[in-house]
Amino acid sequence: MADKNRYPQIPSTVWWGVRSILNRTPSATIDERFLSVQLDVQEAAAKAYINELRQVGIVTDEGKATPLAQRWRLDDSYGDAVIDLIKATYPEGLVHIAPPGEAERQKVVSWFQKEGLGQGAAGNKAATYLLLSSPTPNEAPKASSKTTQGDSPARARPARRQASNGGKANEVAETPNAQDRHGEVKTPPAGRSADAFPLNVNVQIHISADAGTEQIESIFQAMRRYLYDAPAS
Repeated sequence: MADKNRYPQIPSTVWWGVRSILNRTPSATIDERFLSVQLDVQEAAAKAYINELRQVGIVTDEGKATPLAQRWRLDDSYGDAVIDLIKATYPEGLVHIAPPGEAERQKVVSWFQKEGLGQGAAGNKAATYLLLSSPTPNEAPKASSKTTQGDSPARARPARRQASNGGKANEVAETPNAQDRHGEVKTPPAGRSADAFPLNVNVQIHISADAGTEQIESIFQAMRRYLYDAPAS
């Protein structure tokens, strides 16, 4: 049994990323340098992730896959492996009220809060428990550039119109209206023209693995305020 006063916190990208590594190379040695390159994270973060993986029995002190990990990396033995992992990592009381594959998030969060954790920390620990206890491997698919179901061709591609130029018909691309992620057309903020030259801005945010829910929400609220909301007139 792991120390009851310390429970693992593992991001899903690390959980599935390490499993993918072991699927390709079961004998890989997973150290800080290797993991930081494979997952594109800082070595300090990679070291913390490795400590968490050791705690749940995925890697040894030498960075090798444990016998449990060798079962965990395979689809047909994944479910049995995570059940053994959960029973070895968490107290019997938590496993009883939130069995693998049947856990309810709010019950898990409440359990961690009763252990003395704050709301943000309890939410993070609960997220890891739900991730680790799912008996079905569920790696998130990579983003696809194809049109998603429900999007019409008009939304997927800019509309085009015919324009007359000296008796010749030329295709002229319409300037598409800004759309939000749900496909709903948004009007330009006050003071900005709909025909203004479009500007695309790519923003990368690096959030620490131990950041709480409230901290993450505060970051995205600030992004909206400074990057999207119309300036005061």
